[in-house]
Amino acid sequence: MRSSSLTRTLLPLAAVLAGLLVLASAAMAALGDRTLRQGMSGDDVMQLQRLVTELGYPTSRTGTFTSRTKSDMLNYERTTGLRVNGEIGPSEGRTIVRRAQERRDRMNGGPSTRSYDFGERTLSEGLRGGDVLTLQRLVTRLGYPTPRYGMFTSRTKRDMIRYERTTGLRANGVVSLTEQSVIARRAGHGQSSRDHVFPIRGSHSYGGSGSRFGAPRSGHSHGGQDMSAASGTPLVAVTNGRVSQVRYQAGGGGYYVVIQGDDRYDYVYMHMRESASSWVKPGQRVRVGQQIGRVGSTGSSTGPHLHFEMWTAHWFDGGHRIDPLSALKRWDAYS
Repeated sequence: MRSSSLTRTLLPLAAVLAGLLVLASAAMAALGDRTLRQGMSGDDVMQLQRLVTELGYPTSRTGTFTSRTKSDMLNYERTTGLRVNGEIGPSEGRTIVRRAQERRDRMNGGPSTRSYDFGERTLSEGLRGGDVLTLQRLVTRLGYPTPRYGMFTSRTKRDMIRYERTTGLRANGVVSLTEQSVIARRAGHGQSSRDHVFPIRGSHSYGGSGSRFGAPRSGHSHGGQDMSAASGTPLVAVTNGRVSQVRYQAGGGGYYVVIQGDDRYDYVYMHMRESASSWVKPGQRVRVGQQIGRVGSTGSSTGPHLHFEMWTAHWFDGGHRIDPLSALKRWDAYS
């Protein structure tokens, strides 16, 4: 009886905690992070209401997407050439942010004519420009997403403090020249990308700790990096090389291909949607960026993803596996 009573006590508590997490996520959202519709609340809803009002279409600024907000948004969309449905998707949200900034620029006599390269000035809240956009893109590529508007907003500052705190940098939300240099190095910014490209040509995710190289598996450890993507997303050769294997393994990698790179590393692509023989043959030369297959979920797989391995020369022929994550993130920074 005591166990049953404890369960009845814990279940409502778990529901409350889940609700708090949802509320916290909404409070941290910025316009463009998610689709906004009637019934939702959060900082991004307040930002939407404020910016649309600035653009000359007044709506109540309550932070809650009411029926009045929907009616006002339908009016705004109808008169400004956006899709008329009363819902604000991420792309539409970013358009509204851009239009509001352009309006402020016009009122202030136009944007500054001075442009800055990344690493040329200290970045802090209130600044905007290509260097801010580069910062937001690189930090997002490193696994700490922040909206990419080219404006250093309060949301950008919060996200930078989180990134700094978890990666050993000074946590103050001010990005010094030294810190920019560290971020650029971590993301591979400024290095040549012509010799290597990211293997997935489309949206993807690195997943959690279970997707990493060395993660525990039944009787062994994970030998590569798993990256989820939609089934059918193109897979390309990460570098120039030669195809050494095009095979199928029912209880493991499914359809897979191995490329011996000219850089003296072997690259393994597993769980492909169908045989790579539709694109390449064993012994064939491939060039960097050439399609070699598509993301799938064949073999021992629970959903569409790419299992990617990186070996010293050669795969199961004198070589050994190495963790490919740092290389993947470096190539990903250019996509």
